[in-house]
Amino acid sequence: MRGDNPIRQQELNDGETLWVQEIFHSLQGEGPFAGRPAVFVRLAGCNLRCFWCDTDFESSQWKPSIDDILSQVSAFTDGTTKLVVITGGEPFRQNIKPLVERLLDAELLVQIETNGTLWVDLPESDNLHIVVSPKTPTIHQEIRRRATAFKYVITSDKVDERDGLPIESTQTNGMKAALAKPEKNVPVYVMPLDSGDPEVNALNTKLCAQVAQKFGHTLTIQLHKLVGIR
Repeated sequence: MRGDNPIRQQELNDGETLWVQEIFHSLQGEGPFAGRPAVFVRLAGCNLRCFWCDTDFESSQWKPSIDDILSQVSAFTDGTTKLVVITGGEPFRQNIKPLVERLLDAELLVQIETNGTLWVDLPESDNLHIVVSPKTPTIHQEIRRRATAFKYVITSDKVDERDGLPIESTQTNGMKAALAKPEKNVPVYVMPLDSGDPEVNALNTKLCAQVAQKFGHTLTIQLHKLVGIR
């Protein structure tokens, strides 16, 4: 969206219908499940406006029922794909509890990708993984308690020398703002920002590798872009 999306507030209905951008089958390209086949449920709308975001989550008018969503998901989960990634936009902007419960009841592995600022009460389960990519200096206390991994987007020369994590605002280009720090003993993944400029991307990737080596984080690269898939 490159920072031109509307800032949308949390809208919590009964969760039996959701505003969905798209549902598709691919490989998880980043984070703890990188390389695994996955069904992506991309929800529409976001409560933040990151100036470098390159994802479309606003062009859909589709508001399917949970049954319709599950029907599309089940078409891809044929025994080889067990991972369902709920992403956005910002998934916690909507009431995803009924969807998550139904996916867990189907014995699927559920990963939620979130900026960490919002929360919806979700069941505790070993098959539910909340991967938070902080975009603000603070995150919701329940997200902090439940996060199974933290993921940070790294830009060259814009990291904290003490931990290698970002120190620039995601909401205002050029403004300093240390993003929320990870919890102790929770895995931390660092990923280079895709700026669209190959030379800048090379610098971002080089710094990301250095940060991973120096501070013990795990380097993650957007594998789906490298292999030319969604």
